[in-house]
This record gives sequence, structure tokens and C-alpha cells, in this order.
Amino acid sequence: MNQIIYNQSHDYKIIVPGEPLVQQRHRSAIRQKKGRTGIKVRLEDGTIVKLFEKKDFYIHNYDPSAPDKANFVRMVMPLEQLLLGPLQVDLFLYYAYLKGHYGTGRNKGIVKTSAPLWKITKPDKDNAEKIVFDALNGIIWKDDSQICAGETIQQYSEKPRTEIYITKLSQPGGKEPPTREQLFNRKEA
Repeated sequence: MNQIIYNQSHDYKIIVPGEPLVQQRHRSAIRQKKGRTGIKVRLEDGTIVKLFEKKDFYIHNYDPSAPDKANFVRMVMPLEQLLLGPLQVDLFLYYAYLKGHYGTGRNKGIVKTSAPLWKITKPDKDNAEKIVFDALNGIIWKDDSQICAGETIQQYSEKPRTEIYITKLSQPGGKEPPTREQLFNRKEA
């Protein structure tokens, strides 16, 4: 389970153990509408084919990262009150060393001194940021559009994890933000 720790230099620190996740591209698929059977037609060469009309199909859009986001959210304890206003979010993504980064023989299990510290291979940094920011919408902050500043560091480590440091940025005219109940239980006028 993650830890949320209050610290002087940042307002919240969230640690999620395990390999950092990556946002995958949204996908589309053409699906056949239910109950549409098409028309069987015999061609001149004797083969039978089914013909469909364009209205017999629809385009299904889906997010292949949805299960990963759901698992990530399960590991993060929601705040009593969503963070509102401008935020700085610093991500430290620690990936497991690759097999080639370890020694062999009697050095098996020991990271080579020549092993890289910085992760410069795929996945891209922006895809790793996107899945964290999207997954925490409505859990830690209202929307990831509030994130105005921050940096992301990708490194190798023997303990793969995602560390999230959140700092509230000052807003002029500091008004108290609404509570979670006020935000989600508002009645429409």
C-alpha cells in the first residue's frame, strides 16, 4: 500500500510500489451492431459471401490503459478534500534494472558499476506522466489541468516505484477551497 507523508518542502508525498505504468494510445475498432446479419450473395465463381451496409457497423473507442489506471488508483489513498487551485507535481519514476545491468557468476544479483542511472529508453516520459495525472483525477486533485509546474525524473533502481510529490502553489486572494462534499453534492439550480 502507498504512503502519504506530510513534509515541509512539499505538501504531500505518495509512494506507489511496483514498476511505473505508461499511458497507451487510445484505440478504435469497427464493431458489428447486434442483430445485423447481412445478406448472403453467391458470386459468379460459386463462393458465398456476406454483404453488410455501412449502417450495420459502429466505431468503438476504448482506452487500453483503463485497467492499469484502476489498479494504480486502488494503491492510492484518496484525500478527504480534493486539492484545488494550482499545483506543482514532481514525479520520480524508478524502473527495475534490466537483466544486462546485473553481473554474472559470483557477481550475480549485483548491479554493475557500468549500469546506467538514467532511463533513456521507451516508454516516453510524457506517457508515464499522463497515466499518473489522469488516474489521480477526482482522487487527489479535481482535474490534472491544475498542474502548472513540476518535473519528471526517470531512473533505474533496485526498488521499482513511483514517487509523487505534490505542492500547493499560492493563489492571490487566498480563498478557502470547498470540501469534497460541497464539490460533488452540489444541487443544480
